[in-house]
Amino acid sequence: TYQNASGVKVEPRSVAARQYYERLVLETASGTGADVLTVNPNNIRELLAGGRLMPLDAKIDAAGLRDRIVRGGFDSLTVDGATYAVPITGRTLELLYNRCQFEEAGITAPPKTPEEFLDIAKRLTVLGSDGRVVRYGANMVNGNEDPTYEMLLMWSLAFGGSFSDGKGNFTLDSPPVVKALDFMKEVYDSGAVAKGMMESDLRALFATGGAAMTIDGSWQFPFIKENNAKDFACFAAAPVPWDGPSTGGVNMALAVNAKAADPEAAFAFIATSATAEMQGRFSDFSAFIPYGVNALTDEQRAAKPYLKPFLDSIGDAHPIFIPGHQDDFNALWPIVVDAVTRTLVDGVPAADSLGQAQSKAVACCAN
Repeated sequence: TYQNASGVKVEPRSVAARQYYERLVLETASGTGADVLTVNPNNIRELLAGGRLMPLDAKIDAAGLRDRIVRGGFDSLTVDGATYAVPITGRTLELLYNRCQFEEAGITAPPKTPEEFLDIAKRLTVLGSDGRVVRYGANMVNGNEDPTYEMLLMWSLAFGGSFSDGKGNFTLDSPPVVKALDFMKEVYDSGAVAKGMMESDLRALFATGGAAMTIDGSWQFPFIKENNAKDFACFAAAPVPWDGPSTGGVNMALAVNAKAADPEAAFAFIATSATAEMQGRFSDFSAFIPYGVNALTDEQRAAKPYLKPFLDSIGDAHPIFIPGHQDDFNALWPIVVDAVTRTLVDGVPAADSLGQAQSKAVACCAN
């Protein structure tokens, strides 16, 4: 579409994500980077520190893009009042559940509060004649991996907290986060969730009917369809079981290289990518959520009804990284996960585990 309209040839690159972001820093520093760069909120500050990105506010306003992007889409791509990228896709995590298993148990609606989540998880847990679990009532990531960091963050949001005060100060030992970890411990000890399984195994467990609920992304549905097509109609999505946001936000945005050979053509490509038409096409091939306003047609929504809670929440998603500490994520998540596992597995009181995590986070990464 862009090539036909502009006459400018596009040279796409297919590179694994980890390799791409490593090359991105090197290529932009050496002046060999592409004119259009794929970025995300986690690496944008690193690129800005080297002066690698062009501010786009004037171009965004001239093209009328602010009204074409879902509210909040530009927030994580704006630094010190200047916007450096246009969001294309994002993700949130919502409640996924097996509607057939709910109906069999006489449960008419998904949970709307943490307490309901635990109660329903217990009711949906099934034991065999030997006392072993045949089906878990829910999944809850609790292994020694970074998704466990996000799991605690989500339950912290559920209890009115977060990992920072919004000014870069850590709040890992604040009452809402302690309450969230206490709740995770209650769920963990209830017998309603599998213990110690990695996220990939938990996803397979849910997809094949071995767990009745989970909190996960929209990409789970194509996975279910591929691995359990006969039961695919049983699976549905609902908002997370609390009032307030889930975690997520922008995971792919497009920026203009500060050393672009043709910045006008580069931005024209970005503007084309941000149209509802192009974002709608992208959604046919990707499980991520487009940031364009009304990017999906009624037909697309009808074909994928499970997308509704994700589309409704994408503009309000709480960032996974701690504001002001985007570059510290790889240092911080092990600190948080260690606190979670010490409480869940070793029985250390949540207040003690998180108090130590707070001290470690401050020592490691305080501004």
